[in-house]
Amino acid sequence: MNNVINEQQLQIEVDQLKSQFPDTKDLYREVCVLLFFRYGITPTANKLYQYVRRGSMSAPADALNKFWLELREKSRVRIERTDIPENIRMAAGDFVATLWNDAQKAAQAGFSELVENATAEILKFKLETEIAKQDAAKIHQELNEILDKLENAIKRITEAEKIHTTDTSTLAAQEKTLKTLQNERDKLELSLEAARAGFSCNLDKMNVSLNKAEERYRMLEAKSLLEVDRTRQHASKLEKELTKLREATRSDQVIQQKELSSLQNTVTGQREKIGMLNGQLSMIVSQHKDTTKQLRLKERKLEMTTNKLLHLQSSKKKIMVIPPVK
Repeated sequence: MNNVINEQQLQIEVDQLKSQFPDTKDLYREVCVLLFFRYGITPTANKLYQYVRRGSMSAPADALNKFWLELREKSRVRIERTDIPENIRMAAGDFVATLWNDAQKAAQAGFSELVENATAEILKFKLETEIAKQDAAKIHQELNEILDKLENAIKRITEAEKIHTTDTSTLAAQEKTLKTLQNERDKLELSLEAARAGFSCNLDKMNVSLNKAEERYRMLEAKSLLEVDRTRQHASKLEKELTKLREATRSDQVIQQKELSSLQNTVTGQREKIGMLNGQLSMIVSQHKDTTKQLRLKERKLEMTTNKLLHLQSSKKKIMVIPPVK
């Protein structure tokens, strides 16, 4: 449980660092310091990206490399004294660095053991939680099934009550209807008896009427047969007259056909004569036009000749009037 609480606290502190360090590189560096020095967790690129989730996957890897370089530089102890020989100063520094690294490895080994134990406890609790969840889900499912069965039972009881109420009301209505039907049956039986008596009386009357109707039918049948016979004789007579008319019509048609043929021949001859006369008329008209033209020409010539003669006569008269010369 402590590991779960630390994870929650760690995420809260990472969120606080996000607000303090807007730059992605600085944020990854501070998260490395938080994981390593505060919680004793060895930072990795995947773990850094899991907590920060900013930038690309190369950003946490670069920040992690820089963190380890800075840590190595800071873990190296330098003794800056002028009176100490160089080889002793270097040996002392390496010795102190070795001690610091060994102490760090021992602390890390102890912390790893604690982490493993805590992880085993967490897995145990997770397994128990999963089993409890499965049992709870099973119980919840059984409870839902029981509730469904209870609801179905309540529905069936309610429906049965409704059906019972409906059946009771239906039974009362059916009993009332049965009484009404019984009363109607009694009334119908009385009406039937009266109808039977009236029917017997009416039947007798109908038999008498039927006998009279049969007699009238026989009389009408005899009369109809006579009418049919007369109609047949009249039809035969009409048929004979129609045959005579047809024969007369046929002879008239033959005569009319002959007359029509003769008239058609006459019309054809007349049409031919009319055509010839039209041709002669056209010739006469054209000749008349030519004669009219020639007559007009002769009249003009005659008029011209007359004018010349008149002119000559007037000239002669003038010559005769002139006196002789003395």
